[in-house]
Amino acid sequence: MAVKKSTKLKELVLKIKPLEETKPKRTAKPAKVLVRKIKLTKKAKPKKSNLVKSIKPLVYPVRGQRVLREAQGKQTFNGVYKTRIKVLGIGGGGSSIISEIASQVKKASFIVANTDLKVLQGAAKEAKHFQFGKSITQGLGTGMNPELGEQAAESDRKKIKELLKETDFCILVSCLGGGTGSGASPVFANILKNLGIPVLGIFTLPFGFEGGKRAQIAKDSLEKLRRNLNALVIIPNQKIFQTIDKDILLKEALSTINKALIESLEGLITLIYSPGLIHVDFATLKTTLAGRGRLAYFNTVEIENPNQTEELVRKVVSNPLIPYAIQGAKEVLFNIDGGLNLNIEQVEQIGKTISNSINPRARVAFGISQNKKEGVKITLLANDCKWNEWEREKKRSKRELKEKQTLVTEASKKSDKKIKKKLKEQPPKLSGVQQLGIPQSLPEEVKIQVRRSALKVKEAIEVEEKKILAQEKKWETPAFFR
Repeated sequence: MAVKKSTKLKELVLKIKPLEETKPKRTAKPAKVLVRKIKLTKKAKPKKSNLVKSIKPLVYPVRGQRVLREAQGKQTFNGVYKTRIKVLGIGGGGSSIISEIASQVKKASFIVANTDLKVLQGAAKEAKHFQFGKSITQGLGTGMNPELGEQAAESDRKKIKELLKETDFCILVSCLGGGTGSGASPVFANILKNLGIPVLGIFTLPFGFEGGKRAQIAKDSLEKLRRNLNALVIIPNQKIFQTIDKDILLKEALSTINKALIESLEGLITLIYSPGLIHVDFATLKTTLAGRGRLAYFNTVEIENPNQTEELVRKVVSNPLIPYAIQGAKEVLFNIDGGLNLNIEQVEQIGKTISNSINPRARVAFGISQNKKEGVKITLLANDCKWNEWEREKKRSKRELKEKQTLVTEASKKSDKKIKKKLKEQPPKLSGVQQLGIPQSLPEEVKIQVRRSALKVKEAIEVEEKKILAQEKKWETPAFFR
């Protein structure tokens, strides 16, 4: 029995031993492994790059006050935030203006947007090309149909939104009166408004000889644009005739507007980006453009001789291409860019003349920079001008046009009366053949019956009687006497 018990105990021990060996032994090694794992997880985290740094709010002095400017999470250069400006041309006319500007003005990004692919391909390479409404127009134009232009823009609303997303300030340029510019521009403006981007619109109006249809299309488009834009600059093409000679070629005439816009846009962009003795930053520009649907005045003038300051200021406050004045403007921003010879007297003279030309209660912000070696350059942006002045100017121009038309019609009527009188007084002119008395064609034989008097009839009867009597006497005489 004892032997049997001992054998059973041995079997049990043999079964238990392998189970004990499989159990993990409690040692210090697993703890070391855990520590190592923790260290590895810490090392696996990506280190912060030295290139990307957290940007703190920047502080800028504006008119004696300190204004905080949040720049976190935006594009920066050397720790300073760069304002993203986009200049957008819509339609054929807007694209041609941007094509000319893009090659000369730097620092801003340029976009040309159109439905017509062929026109878009001919635009400047410096600008980004954006075609919209392909499903509506099949890559063609809109044929002076603003409703078609609006549908084309609405069909690609998401694409337009993506195009304009990363923008701080947009300048919208278009020639109104056609289909794409007049129809699509209000849609682009509405998208910019929904994105919360401040917009300055620059629009040209059709020539007077282009007819009332185009003028009405432009007027309707302006009404829609006013609801969505902060400020609008209006340039009628008709104003070109006041600034150029009549013998100049059409392409050169249209280029005069482009040149004026190039100078103004270059001045505004330089004003925002270039630091100066008195700096005007983007926050000040936003304040100037605050509001909705305001009429703005925009001009840049440059002179080489710094002694001609009076002429310079006179030109800057009276742009011949803009049909309204700056007298009623309530928000004014101007920058004086002069050389090292610019003195305080010239600055005071410029400031006084501009302040005397605007509303006495207007808020004025100005900057002074010295980027030019010689001469003086002034860029002026005045917002909230009076729309009634623009309306009055339109009425006056219409009245002048009617007066001219009435004068022309009256003159033509007078000349017609004089001609009719002269024709009545003068005998009809005969041809050379008629004057010689030669008939122009051989007449047919016509029997002409002439009415004779009674005496002539009696005489004729007597003559006939005498002839008969003489004949009878001949027959009565014998033959040998005859």
